[in-house]
Amino acid sequence: MPRYQYQGRDKTGKVVTGIIDGTNESGVALELIRTGITPIYIELYVEKAATKGSLSDFLHLDMPTIEDLTFLCRQLYSLMKAGVPIVKAAHVVMDSAKNFKLKLALADVLATLEGGQSLSVAMRRHPDIFPTLMTALVNVGDNTGSLDEVFRQVAVHFERETSTKKQIKTAIRYPITVLSVIVIAVVIVNIFVIPAFAKFFGQFHATLPLPTRILIGTSDFMVQYWYILLAAILGAIFLFVSYIRTPIGRRAWDKWKLSIPLIGSIIQRALLSRFCRSFALSMRTGVPLLEAINMIAKTTDNVYVSEQIIVMRTYIERGESLTLAATKTAMFTSLVIQMLSIGEETGEIDRLLDEVADYYEREVDYDVKRLGDAIEPILIFIIAGFVLLLALGIFLPMWDLWKVALGK
Repeated sequence: MPRYQYQGRDKTGKVVTGIIDGTNESGVALELIRTGITPIYIELYVEKAATKGSLSDFLHLDMPTIEDLTFLCRQLYSLMKAGVPIVKAAHVVMDSAKNFKLKLALADVLATLEGGQSLSVAMRRHPDIFPTLMTALVNVGDNTGSLDEVFRQVAVHFERETSTKKQIKTAIRYPITVLSVIVIAVVIVNIFVIPAFAKFFGQFHATLPLPTRILIGTSDFMVQYWYILLAAILGAIFLFVSYIRTPIGRRAWDKWKLSIPLIGSIIQRALLSRFCRSFALSMRTGVPLLEAINMIAKTTDNVYVSEQIIVMRTYIERGESLTLAATKTAMFTSLVIQMLSIGEETGEIDRLLDEVADYYEREVDYDVKRLGDAIEPILIFIIAGFVLLLALGIFLPMWDLWKVALGK
């Protein structure tokens, strides 16, 4: 007998979860109600395949990229649109898959399909390969007989998500590259340039200006105690990485990224665009509201934003409207709130959220292109400060020595 996992509230209002046997979701719901539990969501419970990925895990092979999944969805859409049976279509995409872990997962999916299970059940056996959003939409396609259209929409969604992620990386790459070059230049100057001038100035046994003493002191410390400095840097990196891997650290880091000057607003709008796009896709394909919010929260790669989405779901469970729940999270802009309000009134949430996503994607694309112009004055100021300190530290004592030589 199939097993179902559920979440509900008991007679006291407390949230309860568990796993129960049942013939179908309706039967499970009736059984829960009979025991005094009001169900919130019920879904088929499928244990993850335990040994299929052990070889790839041992070999540390890469996970499939979003481009691999996009190509997979495009293939399945084309095959099923042409009337190819699902089992044969799965066999074709398995043979053409280039990623080893994806090929192993598809082999297990094919075996599960041949055993009489649905495609969504087969894909849920591999949650590390197939995203939650993808399996949820495939489940809708299984129930409605529109798998081909589901795969087309998932492919389009993945393509837009890839474009958004590339825009975020482009926004961050420029300042990181410039700052890295500045750091390398500082290290080279302190190791090779300053010691040569320090040796030259030391021959005159004169009192050096403050900028020169600062440069020489910094250079001496870097040359003599480089191993301490290197250990401190590596230790700081290790502590930082360890911290952001903890739940509290990851949340703080993800929240801070949204407040970085110039870049934070771009990241935030890109995340809002992905939320609107995912939510619109879920609504359009018939995914229940609470289930859609839950799976979008799981697929969001920002822990802070994911928590706010869960908070929104909590408000909806209490009986509040989608618009009011989104407003109380204080995460969404007025544009998103207005579109949600209009969408609830007109029943066109999916279309309006798609328009919001398009708007934010255009804004992100524009801001990424002009990010260099916005950051350039700040970087020039940093470089100018470094060059000024270097010039004062080197040329001030030379000027003093030149005046002493003229006096003689």
